[in-house]
Amino acid sequence: MALEPGTHLGPYEVSGPLGAGGMGEVYRARDTKLGRDVAIKTLPAALAGDKERLARFEREAQLLAALNHPHIASVYGLDTHDGTLYLAMELVEGDTLEEKLKAGPLPVEEALRLALQIAEALEAAHGKGVVHRDLKPANIMVSGDGQVKVLDFGLAKAFSGDPKDGTPAHSPALSLAMTQQGLVLGTAGYMSPEQASGQGTDQRADIWAFGVVLYEMLTGLPLFSGESVPHILADVLKTEPDWRRLPKNLHPRLRLLLERCLTKKPRDRLHSIADARVEIEAVLGAPEGVSPESAAVPAGQSNAARLVGVAAAAAVLAAAAVWFLRPTTVPELKPVVRFSVPLPADQAFTAAAASMIAVSPDGTRIAYIANRQIFLRNLAESEVRPVQGTDEGPLTDAQPTFSPDGQWLAYVHVVGTTGPFVVKRVPIAGGAPITVYEATGGTSFPRGLTWPTPDSILFADDKGVERVPANGGATEVLVSLGEDERYDSPQLLPGGTAVLFTRTPGARGNYAAAQVVVQSIGKDDPTVVWDGGSAARYLPTGHLVYAQRSALFAMGFDADTRTVRGGPVPILENLRRATGGTTDAANFAVSDTGTLAMIPGDPNATGNDSAFQTTLTWVDRSGREEPLPVRPDQYTLARISPDGTKVALVVGARLITNTQPSIWIFDERTENLSLLTADPAGDDGPVWSSDSRHIYFRAFNDDTNGAAVYSIELDTGEKTLVANSSDHPFPLPWTIAPDDSALGLVDALSLQNTDISTLSLPKGEFTSLLHEEISENEPTISANGAWLAYSEAPAPADPNAEINIRPFPGVARTRIPVGRGQTPLFSRDGSELFFVAGNSLMAAPVTYAPTLRVGTPQRLFESNAYQWGFVGRAWDVDPSGKRFLMIRRPGAEQAAGEQQYDRVDVVLNWSEELKQRVPAEQRRR
Repeated sequence: MALEPGTHLGPYEVSGPLGAGGMGEVYRARDTKLGRDVAIKTLPAALAGDKERLARFEREAQLLAALNHPHIASVYGLDTHDGTLYLAMELVEGDTLEEKLKAGPLPVEEALRLALQIAEALEAAHGKGVVHRDLKPANIMVSGDGQVKVLDFGLAKAFSGDPKDGTPAHSPALSLAMTQQGLVLGTAGYMSPEQASGQGTDQRADIWAFGVVLYEMLTGLPLFSGESVPHILADVLKTEPDWRRLPKNLHPRLRLLLERCLTKKPRDRLHSIADARVEIEAVLGAPEGVSPESAAVPAGQSNAARLVGVAAAAAVLAAAAVWFLRPTTVPELKPVVRFSVPLPADQAFTAAAASMIAVSPDGTRIAYIANRQIFLRNLAESEVRPVQGTDEGPLTDAQPTFSPDGQWLAYVHVVGTTGPFVVKRVPIAGGAPITVYEATGGTSFPRGLTWPTPDSILFADDKGVERVPANGGATEVLVSLGEDERYDSPQLLPGGTAVLFTRTPGARGNYAAAQVVVQSIGKDDPTVVWDGGSAARYLPTGHLVYAQRSALFAMGFDADTRTVRGGPVPILENLRRATGGTTDAANFAVSDTGTLAMIPGDPNATGNDSAFQTTLTWVDRSGREEPLPVRPDQYTLARISPDGTKVALVVGARLITNTQPSIWIFDERTENLSLLTADPAGDDGPVWSSDSRHIYFRAFNDDTNGAAVYSIELDTGEKTLVANSSDHPFPLPWTIAPDDSALGLVDALSLQNTDISTLSLPKGEFTSLLHEEISENEPTISANGAWLAYSEAPAPADPNAEINIRPFPGVARTRIPVGRGQTPLFSRDGSELFFVAGNSLMAAPVTYAPTLRVGTPQRLFESNAYQWGFVGRAWDVDPSGKRFLMIRRPGAEQAAGEQQYDRVDVVLNWSEELKQRVPAEQRRR
């Protein structure tokens, strides 16, 4: 029903209509209490009549009201008056961007200044866990002096009434209710492909929409159009942008930014809107201006057109010059071409503790280890051939590397299973291998083999960084090994006077504490270039790239001064790392001409620590699954907040995946995944406070000096030390008393023995609870705070573990056996005890009067796809007790043949993209 001027809605007096849309009618009104003009948006009656949707909308509105940013229109409140549900919002004067674009494209600089403000608004919202999901010109107001206000943050999601967006029937694009409201007609052209296909979304959907809006500002034309909604959605899913519409001489960084925003696969899209902001700021501040004459991009070079035939791409590479000279103007972009080289059906990569991939200096050939020997592939040809002589013995950790002229390969041959270790070279044209070096006298395995000059080969071993003549002979120690250290991945820097390498503490290497170091040959002057990275490489473009877990990062780097420029930028994901954690090797290689070759991580690879990729899914009591819309990662533990709105996730595990664990928060309301805390040595063991506002966790001090228990407040991020004790060196929070008076801890005395203690709150005093010869583990406190259930076994994770219940905190008085099982967990109301038996989740009823009794356990569901225990209980139950959050093991979600991980991904002219994404000043050589 339309509101007449003079109508009162609570303290607001309606002045007149402002407009109408799919989400309701908008009116100008006067706040009679505060004396200000506001916008009132009345909401559909159907929303007010649906209690579940209304409750969700109210929660969403509360979250939106917390946003406070100069480029975001504020939400003042949500209320009802005489049956009318309405939102009170900031009144923004001006025109919508949609109105401005009716006159045609905007000047490039004006478009960028508006886009910068939009990006800043999105960045602020994403930082609070809010995703817009309906960004479009009609939701962007522009004042007369060019100031932007973004409207309706998160309201599309709130209107949908579905918290998960998990199926096409309930996605924002296809919801019946939303279609009836007319919303799709206004938003279909700005929906990301994942929204259009009904999949879960995150902030990357906003990044897509930002790209669509920027494209429209620059061209004056909608990116996707059609005669009906299905036609538009089909365009979104299948059609590539027409880059010919962009202004001539557009700065190449803008073209690349648009391509990164408008990549259809979310995993390949720009991951943070902050990166878009940085790019726009750089272009606006560029001395050559926003449209340099020399920056013209050839018309018609769309992404699809750039995927030229491999033979043509190789010909381009063969003719390309090495770019060492500093450009005097912004260069014309060379085409960046991506393609994959699948292994033949009869080949599979050989799992190795060293790199399995090499690319020739001219970028035209790759070599890899498969079927325990070296194979060679010319990128201009389809034929793959074995390298003659490398089948003399099974090769695993061969570390192939090309000679500077690309005509030879050096590799490591392990004789037998334990050595000796022999460095050999073999001509790629065919011929017998030649022995260059043989380790003797206990010298360790040569690591990080490289061939930097025609006459020398480099590697690291237990002497430090060594150099051996390429024709064989005595080795020379370039960098002597420090005490209780390990070196890997050496690279001779330009000039030949210094070496870049990975340094880790301990003889076996602790790669969670890896450092990238530069040291002069023959001198004791190590410089730590970067903490926390490994397998680093300096590139002729003036960049340092390094691996951290399964991601590749880049930053500007001055090799002369040994200083980095700017912070690290993530540039690749899902990189396969070495198995076993005994080297820092990462399976990527970059040629002098800028060709990148990498092996993607395989979730099915046994022992592939850094490629360990798990997923998350809800499972109901009958075993029906509903996946969480989060990216695959090394999830090892999940804990649901008592209010059921958030999940604390541990990513990584020091002993299992050889990575520093970190704690992340998944917000079910916004579907946003954000980092909560990540100390240098690792954080794990999150336990929620009863009010869902704090998390207690364990923070490792360093590799050898134990750990401490901290608390962190979610709203402010403020950390507080709770306890640090030498008597309890590795206390792992596991459960909390219902009145928050004490934490139940697992004391990891060793890998074979664990005890249970309590930690009083807030005093931080330890009390040993169960300290016996047998290992006690995985405590859980009942809802009434009177009982403690736990597992007991000769050693942690023993399949013959027994579950017992004792009174709490007086555990010595009695013990009630439950039966064989692991990872017990009381339901939130205490009426059930859940535990794992084999690959089954069991539920046993629990009663407390006149005394505690545990009924006969019933099997809820069974599957070997779940990570039942990893470092203890990996799963959790929500407050309702009706569904369980499970971690799916690597490969468990994959159908046979669905994904081919035995392949090499290749990017030609990758250095062009790198220079645009990570600007680095280049020096003349």
